[in-house]
Amino acid sequence: MPRRLRDWLFGRRGAARWQEIAQWGEAQGWQFKTTPAHDGFVMEQAGADGSVRIEWGPSQRRYLGKWELRLRAETGLDPQAYALVMPKVLMQGLEREVFVQFTGGVQTRLDEETPEEMRWLAMSPRLGQTQLGPLKAWYAAVGNSLGWIADWLRSGLGEQLLHWGHLTDQANAAGSAAGQLPSFALLVYRGHLVMRRALSEPEVSSIRDSLALFDGALREARLRCDGFEDSTP
Repeated sequence: MPRRLRDWLFGRRGAARWQEIAQWGEAQGWQFKTTPAHDGFVMEQAGADGSVRIEWGPSQRRYLGKWELRLRAETGLDPQAYALVMPKVLMQGLEREVFVQFTGGVQTRLDEETPEEMRWLAMSPRLGQTQLGPLKAWYAAVGNSLGWIADWLRSGLGEQLLHWGHLTDQANAAGSAAGQLPSFALLVYRGHLVMRRALSEPEVSSIRDSLALFDGALREARLRCDGFEDSTP
């Protein structure tokens, strides 16, 4: 099959598959387009504050399975600031993997292909239970500014995270591996906020709910642009 015909055919199939998502997004002011490989899609905001970008496609993180939903936006934070918040069960699994990489007979250090958040687990302080407060039973967090992260989580974001578990009735099998929470991660780094969520099949409801959490995290992060102080040894 000629490449141009193949690309057109798979592009049409993808557009039909995600038609409901495209219609919802465009009604909300998003611009929808399929990826060049037709294995996912991208949604970008129009208008003055068009910094948020939504992507769905093959996962870039092995710990999230084969497919993931990604949301990203600029925060205005110091580019040196970094933080990771995720379900406790998921972080514990990553910590075991990092330990194996450090102590394995062949690979004795984390290589450059290891995701940044896994390197943070090895070299960064972790929030204690007191700092996590009501989130301590469900979540874990690491970063290089514990005071900033604790303040961020004590905001309205903390309330959103406490309610996030109620989405599990709508979550698919790939998105409910970490106890009763969807498998996801909130990352702050290089001046951006990124949310990654395991999602084998995108639906309007899962995208909308993920966006609501992301918007809350982004709003609270932008309100705290001046509160970063490096707490690493």
